[in-house]
Amino acid sequence: MKKMIFALLMLVIPLSTAYSQNQATWEPSDPDFGDTLTITFDPSLSALIGTDAQNVKLHWGINEGSHGDWNPPPETIWPEGSVLWNDAKAIQSPMVKTEDGKWTLVIATEDTIRTIHFVVTDGTHWDNNSGSNWDVYFGGLGPPPKVHSHTVTLEILVDMSQAIRTRGFSYGDTLEMQCGFFDTASEVFIIPLERQGFSSVYAGSDTIRTTLQDTLDYSYFAIKNGTRNWEVFFNFDYHDPTNSEAQRRRIKLRRWTQAVVDTAKNNTDPHRVPFFRNLNVLARDVLVTLECDVRPAYYHLMLGGDPLEDIQPGGSGDGLTIINPEEVLDLGLAVNGPITGSWSNDVGPDWGAHLMDLDNKRMYDDGTHGDAFAGDTIFTAQFQFYKDSADVVGQEFKFGIGGGDNESGFGNNHVENIDDFEPTATIEAQFGSIYPVFYSEWDYDNRTITSVEFEHGSPYTHILNQNYPNPFNPGTTLKFTLPKAEKVSLRIYNARGEVIASLLDHRMPAGSHTVSWNGLSDYGQQVSTGIYLCRFQAGKFTKTMKMMMMK
Repeated sequence: MKKMIFALLMLVIPLSTAYSQNQATWEPSDPDFGDTLTITFDPSLSALIGTDAQNVKLHWGINEGSHGDWNPPPETIWPEGSVLWNDAKAIQSPMVKTEDGKWTLVIATEDTIRTIHFVVTDGTHWDNNSGSNWDVYFGGLGPPPKVHSHTVTLEILVDMSQAIRTRGFSYGDTLEMQCGFFDTASEVFIIPLERQGFSSVYAGSDTIRTTLQDTLDYSYFAIKNGTRNWEVFFNFDYHDPTNSEAQRRRIKLRRWTQAVVDTAKNNTDPHRVPFFRNLNVLARDVLVTLECDVRPAYYHLMLGGDPLEDIQPGGSGDGLTIINPEEVLDLGLAVNGPITGSWSNDVGPDWGAHLMDLDNKRMYDDGTHGDAFAGDTIFTAQFQFYKDSADVVGQEFKFGIGGGDNESGFGNNHVENIDDFEPTATIEAQFGSIYPVFYSEWDYDNRTITSVEFEHGSPYTHILNQNYPNPFNPGTTLKFTLPKAEKVSLRIYNARGEVIASLLDHRMPAGSHTVSWNGLSDYGQQVSTGIYLCRFQAGKFTKTMKMMMMK
């Protein structure tokens, strides 16, 4: 049976650890316009990037507008080896390791630079100053004050059944929700959650100081043996330059008493149930057979999907961006990450074609190395783990066609909790299951091409059906069809053109979808008799239709 996992950077914080460690510092501490700045990062104070990191980079931008809206610095001041980030709003610059184990970078700034904003990454893990980033202000300028003036009550309900089933959480553990990351509240609030009776549902409530009609970033943490373990989560709708913010859940605060319900069993839903990596040491020696079905990549490309971009092409010339489906099978498959011993290797960069020549990175579809059937598009590698070591139950990894980093974006990796009840275990993974909204041509639950049924018209058109019933009282149903996976916005307006209900605002897969509206506004009030407009937007397609509420 396939195990569907979303992977993310893991944060393990001892309960006694403060959130504001000074792992990143700079000199001069109060720079003037045009000063040369030296930034130092101490991995011994970081909960995310270890002292054994081989390559540490500064991910940075300048002159932020709104939160996360960075700008790339002028190329004239780029440190050697810098590359432009994918969104063209930041760059990454390699830092230099010093004799005391710290990492430094010297930046010769210009008078036009008012602020520098940065996080630190080793190519896999990101230290983002506990969700706040680091901000350097020049010329005596200080951070613009953000005043959170609203007191909002959060009522939280979360289903932990999957986390329990996959051994990332136990009934004896403590669960809490933390919210307010990235300045979305006046501080980071910690809200304890309690088990409801004998169920797997946990709930809690508390008031926070934040801003109504704005977004709130939050995450779940499991506390086991005195250690906080951050949930595995990736926000597929997040596309801003602060990549680490994609690790947080996000909700729009629409009411003074806001329900937060994370119970969806859908693997793309922004309110899906939590999953946790199990950090316990293995109870016995286990030989793990890792399998990866590459058909999702093959059919994604064959059916016209976007190329599989190599996001770290430095070690492979022009990179290993995959365009043709034949390349999926011709180039073969590699696996990288802690499951192989490390993200790094002794031959070259973390990613590149050279991974296909390394015994602990290459995977096989030739009937050897644990592969059951040659040529069946399921690639295999085997790894031996030992109980008398640091090997843990939860293993992290990522696949790459031809050795390139081309499965998904930064920070979005597979995590599987090994079954250590027997001396052998099999992980049945599928390429791209960590990014199912991108590989929408593949049905990961049934291991087959997505079955998309269109009621009428061409499968290459958008369809919004008239709501039913219409007139309605008190609720109605809306149906629409998408020709491909894309972000969908579905909003209800009154006759004055005011938004009264936001039904959808996130990425959805191709196919037919049904949404019910209960006739309530975002503030929980029943709408009155009259004409209402439903505005449907998917990508560049927009359509508006009239609906009538009649009591």
